[in-house]
Amino acid sequence: MPSEKRALAQNTALQVVGKLLAAIFGIFTVAALTRYLGVDGYGQLTTVLAFTSVFAVIVDFGLTLTTTQMISEHEAKEEQILGSLLTLRVISAVLFLALAPIAALWLPYDHIVQVAIAVGAFSYLFGTTSQMMIGVFQKRLMIGRFVLAELVNRALVLVGAILAPMFGLGLIGIVWILVIGNALQLITILVFAGRHVRLRPQINFATWRKIIVRSWPIGASIFFNLIYLRGDIVFLSLFRPDAEIGLYGAAYKVVDVMTAIPVMFMGLALPLLIAAWTSHSHEKFKKQLQDAFNFFAVVAIPLALGSIIVGVPLMELIAGPEFSESGHVLAILGPAASIVFFGSLFGHTIVAINKQRIMTWGYFVVAVITVAGYLIFIPTYGMWAAAWWTLISETIIGLLTFTVVVKVSGYFPQFKVVAQAVVASIVMAFALIMIPPINVLLNVLIGSIVYFVALGAFGGPKINQIMTLFLPEKPPISQP
Repeated sequence: MPSEKRALAQNTALQVVGKLLAAIFGIFTVAALTRYLGVDGYGQLTTVLAFTSVFAVIVDFGLTLTTTQMISEHEAKEEQILGSLLTLRVISAVLFLALAPIAALWLPYDHIVQVAIAVGAFSYLFGTTSQMMIGVFQKRLMIGRFVLAELVNRALVLVGAILAPMFGLGLIGIVWILVIGNALQLITILVFAGRHVRLRPQINFATWRKIIVRSWPIGASIFFNLIYLRGDIVFLSLFRPDAEIGLYGAAYKVVDVMTAIPVMFMGLALPLLIAAWTSHSHEKFKKQLQDAFNFFAVVAIPLALGSIIVGVPLMELIAGPEFSESGHVLAILGPAASIVFFGSLFGHTIVAINKQRIMTWGYFVVAVITVAGYLIFIPTYGMWAAAWWTLISETIIGLLTFTVVVKVSGYFPQFKVVAQAVVASIVMAFALIMIPPINVLLNVLIGSIVYFVALGAFGGPKINQIMTLFLPEKPPISQP
């Protein structure tokens, strides 16, 4: 129906705009924090967040994706599932997040870093619980409300980062701002979710058992995934000075902003893919997957080339001249981020087709190989080894998830849009090289215009077509 189609378009537009604003807030927050803390202080903050995130993933144990998967299935008992998940989340948070500051005491961190890790554990307690609730909004195609709650969080953190020098907050104060921001986000999400589903903590051992059976392959996969995604920073913090961690962390934070795009769209697409696969609508499933593949090709390919060409001036603009070296790191991590787009696509599809257990071994093997690479090369080559091994590991994971999806679903992507995006990106690269380096933002804007014009000239999708790639013919689940 036209009204349903319009509602879906509005939902997608709200999510896109919201995530773009969140990305802008995130970049400005990085700019404020790097200038306030400097390379050493920002290195300490990067260590705190990376170290604590390892324990946060153990707390999550795949519950976020499991929530979306279970409540999106036909005739799911949503209130019972959510109540049991909420209780399980609180218990796991108490058990595991408390281990972060204890473990930090045994590592060669400065006292201020150890204290900041203890404070940061509260931030991840609120943050991981917020993420678990995203399935409520994804199921109803009302993700805009979740994005609004996230924007409230990002805006508060940005204001805090800007005011930090005025009040002399220091590292600990900055981490407390993150705690308050995540707490506010959780409260906002619970209020919004409570309007659509009754949230009551429940102790239901039968449901817990079902949840754990579903979630442990996802949780194990995410944990192994995190080892090579965050292991680089953790190992850097053990072997290299804070200043080098700061340079690497600034570039990595920009990459985090980039990779929010595939996570955003796959969060919207996952319930649709699950609904199509479980209802045996395989042609619809393949079409949705191809649309996502085309969108990621259009966005990710120019991102890889652009980060190489404008990496240094972009990092100088964002973080300041002190972080110029971060631009060379971004030239390696940018292509890695582009590969994450496709890894996210096929990784979420693994969940949709319920083949998480198969990929657990793949994530484990890649984690072992990557950690070995970190241990061997980071002590000598530092952030350069970390960046290159991140690129290598993301490439391997992307190929593994792609192979499993193709083998199980019978889907094999069409590469027409990829070819068009590659050619248009090369044209963009030449334009960026020829443009005088007057202002990096102006150069990026001109490069983007050249890219989309070239993409259209070579028969690729237009901008309006790109933004509607995820719109299904009708909502997979009616709104209550």
